Amino acid sequence: MGTESSTADRGPMAVGSPTIVTAERLENKRAITANVGRTVSKRKRGSLFGSSKAQASLGEVKDQSQDWPNAIGFKFHKDVTAAVQLHIIGVFPDYVRGTLYRIGPGGHEVETNSKGTFSIDHWFDGLSQIHRFHITDSRTITYNSRHTCDSLIEKYRRQGGIGNLYSFGQGRDPCKSVFSKFMSVFRASDIPTSERRPSSRNIGVTVSTDYPGLPSTTPSGDIKNLYAKTDSAVFQELHPETLEPIGLADQTLLHPALKGPLSASHARTDPETGDVFNYNLEFGSQTTYRVFRVHKVTGKAVMLATIQDAPAAYIHSFFLSKKYVILCVWNSHLAYRGTAVLWKKNIMDAMSPYDESKKAKFYVIDRTDNMDGVVGIYESDAFFAFHTVNAWEEERADGLGEDVVCEVVTLSSLDILKKFYFHNLLGNTKEAEDWLQKKEPRMARFKLESVGTKTPQKLVKKRVGHSCGFKTEEAHRVYTATEEQNFELATINPDYLCKPHRFTYGLNTLGASTLLENIIKYDSQSHTSIMWSEQGHTPGETIFVANPNSTTGAEDDGVLLSVVLDGHKGKSYLLCLDARDLKEIARAEMDSVVPLGFHGKYVGSKKVVVEAKGANERGWAEW
Repeated sequence: MGTESSTADRGPMAVGSPTIVTAERLENKRAITANVGRTVSKRKRGSLFGSSKAQASLGEVKDQSQDWPNAIGFKFHKDVTAAVQLHIIGVFPDYVRGTLYRIGPGGHEVETNSKGTFSIDHWFDGLSQIHRFHITDSRTITYNSRHTCDSLIEKYRRQGGIGNLYSFGQGRDPCKSVFSKFMSVFRASDIPTSERRPSSRNIGVTVSTDYPGLPSTTPSGDIKNLYAKTDSAVFQELHPETLEPIGLADQTLLHPALKGPLSASHARTDPETGDVFNYNLEFGSQTTYRVFRVHKVTGKAVMLATIQDAPAAYIHSFFLSKKYVILCVWNSHLAYRGTAVLWKKNIMDAMSPYDESKKAKFYVIDRTDNMDGVVGIYESDAFFAFHTVNAWEEERADGLGEDVVCEVVTLSSLDILKKFYFHNLLGNTKEAEDWLQKKEPRMARFKLESVGTKTPQKLVKKRVGHSCGFKTEEAHRVYTATEEQNFELATINPDYLCKPHRFTYGLNTLGASTLLENIIKYDSQSHTSIMWSEQGHTPGETIFVANPNSTTGAEDDGVLLSVVLDGHKGKSYLLCLDARDLKEIARAEMDSVVPLGFHGKYVGSKKVVVEAKGANERGWAEW
């Protein structure tokens, strides 16, 4: 479903223009990929591994694939604390006035006081840094940035490494007495007073604005508060303009029952009410997921469901439709009911081996005023995922209730987590070369049929949604995108959240780089796609900004914003593409590097909303 695309056949593509995916172009791309692989191999056998610097720190390793240089995007770059004006090429649409935040790793090496250079192993553990692009008008954009973990960096410097702190993938020796130290990572109230500094934690995967129920210490203009988040229950408050860390909070501030250590980086916001949804995972002798809603107006959290028959798992995101929260416990299970994290001290080593025989389970939870808890359980063949895309209800023709459609970017194993070790991203291993050939993340659509019409055989404590009485139904996989149409970091027009939609945007790889190199637009009706690609330029997650003055009402009437690294120049720029055909509209060039990171948040100026004569606020939904 959705509106018709206004994309037309543009003919031959030039550099910087969208690339129509055809069989001929795919064959050419495969040839390029093969050449890149051969280039990497040749350099490995030559200068790097044959030199006296073969054991040098990762920061000294030169980028192996000069065809698609990106190593500078993984290095430490100094903060730009005083906002600087960017050089604009083209004209940004007036309706994109507002603020774009980007957050993610800002380097992976620390010079210690006594042990030389300490290198962080995994990209997900990189030193958090946030970036702010303030778009005043079509020709005026300023930029500033700040690392948000200065106190932690100093701790690494003093002790020569990560010590007993929790991480995603940092290797270390086992520690016997770890429980209290582990829990202190996740509950701000348990952090020793001497270490309870706002910049004492590495929190930098997603960013939220106007989060209800959390302190708003320094509101700024249209933004009441700004919080950095990760896959734990701890938040870090940041100043909306200077980006300075202000304080730490955790989910127990929202509700005392939310005492578990893990949660989703991607909280979901109802695009109409502004209520925020998430889960909290507590593990031990009993694994407990608590799914909750935070009311936008009151800031109070209520429990929607308590699930105790699902394995502990690393779940980065979940689904939200108009009526339901859908928590999918996919195949990223944590060993020993999650307690393996307590002695492994990181998520990677605590994960059980991927088991294809274990089904992925979808728990459907009522989020209406009825508060009926879990109303259905569905299962599909095994898969792993980072990011869900969208979910919505569809009325059934046979009158048997409604189906829930869920879209998610799927992976067939946990192997991709290994790709994100820095030695692979920097291209200096045989494994890195192998990853050039793998095009794994593929969007899939699942259908959960006749939701809410099943009667549980034995429903225990209905109000809190214990799910043990439901018969498990099948989650039907409707389709999966092709290998060449792979993408990650999916985004859509925010006006279509919780509704049927047609177009999804993401970052694609055809094997030319160690990360992702193309921006893709995927059409779920025709199952076709177009791409934007510029050789040696690595794009970041795209953010869709809808045109509030659209005369066509087309779903794809708007622009995409993406922070792109020009690997040849060693500088970044803010790119603006027409979301209809992926043609470049404008770019804001920088004299510095925005490291390759994770996610962002766009906050549109309320002045634009007023001028749009009643249009909905754009870019405020958390997804």
